[in-house]
Amino acid sequence: MTGEKWAWVAAALLALALLLGLGLVWCNIERMDLAYGLKRQQVELERTEVLIAKLEMERNNLLSSHKLRSKAVELGLGPADQGQLRRLTDGNKDPQGPPKE
Repeated sequence: MTGEKWAWVAAALLALALLLGLGLVWCNIERMDLAYGLKRQQVELERTEVLIAKLEMERNNLLSSHKLRSKAVELGLGPADQGQLRRLTDGNKDPQGPPKE
């Protein structure tokens, strides 16, 4: 091969190496961007899980028998007397179930 052909081959190989290098850099940038996004989502998930745990504790506290009993006393409520409870039906559904034959 002549010197001119070697120069073209060298230039083509150099251009190819440059393109491959740029492709590698782009892949690394994309990988880091995905890693940062994943980290943000993990932090958000942890925050949400902590909030859910706090809300469950608050719900359990508010629904505790002691808390409900003290709130009922505060509002002047007590157990229902005989005949004070009524069952509401949903349309044609019988609350006692189907009739027995």
